[in-house]
Amino acid sequence: MDVTLLLIANIVPLYIIIALGFISGKWMDVNLPSMATVVIYILVPVVNFGAIAQMEFTPEYILLPIIFFIISAFIGTVSYLTSQQIWKNDIANLIGMGSMAGNTMYFGLPVILVLLGTEWVGVYLLLTLATFLNEIGLGYFFGARGSATVKGALVKVIKLPVIHAIWLGLLYNVSGFTLPEVFTLYWNYSIGASIIIGMMIIGIALSKQVKLEIDIKLLLSMFTPKFVIWPLSGFGFILLDMHFFHLYGSEIYQMLAVFTAVPLAGNLVAYAATLDLHPERAAAAVLVSTILGIFTVPAAIFILKLLS
Repeated sequence: MDVTLLLIANIVPLYIIIALGFISGKWMDVNLPSMATVVIYILVPVVNFGAIAQMEFTPEYILLPIIFFIISAFIGTVSYLTSQQIWKNDIANLIGMGSMAGNTMYFGLPVILVLLGTEWVGVYLLLTLATFLNEIGLGYFFGARGSATVKGALVKVIKLPVIHAIWLGLLYNVSGFTLPEVFTLYWNYSIGASIIIGMMIIGIALSKQVKLEIDIKLLLSMFTPKFVIWPLSGFGFILLDMHFFHLYGSEIYQMLAVFTAVPLAGNLVAYAATLDLHPERAAAAVLVSTILGIFTVPAAIFILKLLS
């Protein structure tokens, strides 16, 4: 099967999960903050602890999250400061939070599994760690600043369990111990559960709206960093490595193409819900970007083939 068709076939179920989330929220009275809490405070910490505890660190792969951590922080900060001049309200906080990362986990990971298989999941999760740290750190700080002081926003970040899951995972990794088989089994279950619930949250948030409000100005403000600046950064890095540094192979290039072309982060809706930062408008933006994702991700892989 053609790679593009294969990608589309594996992306379509994600939209079905969103629809199931909408049905759950509309007619089963599923609560958005509760679902968001399950993802943020239980599943995401477990997934990240397990990934970091099992990861094999090599110099060239460690460089990836460092570089893209810096890129993520730069894009997010510029987007936040620019949006403050345009919006003059807490929408700027939502944009700053949303520009830090894309849906690299719930949307990107299934694509990577199709393209590269399970043996590359560890490296991909290491790459996603870059934007995830910014998403839960600087990005969450930008979001929390909409309703808290600097000190209050920092306290909210420090209280996130995933922060502690990451450093505990690092400690476990350097200790040399291996994870028990039963933990690995349930860690794999947690990955699947986080993908399903993470995508369902988008649908649940949409179901809570009286009507779907598509704000073109907001979409432009959020899509410019996500679908323009991020892909340009990713392909810029790929071209530099192809022609000058020669550190990575085609597998890493495919990861970067997917990584920078995915839609807005699904966690954006969860964080917006916990911070009471326009979760419905965030959900609408994430939905539209997720619809675009069925085009942007295959297009990124196609462009990569042309460059190769």
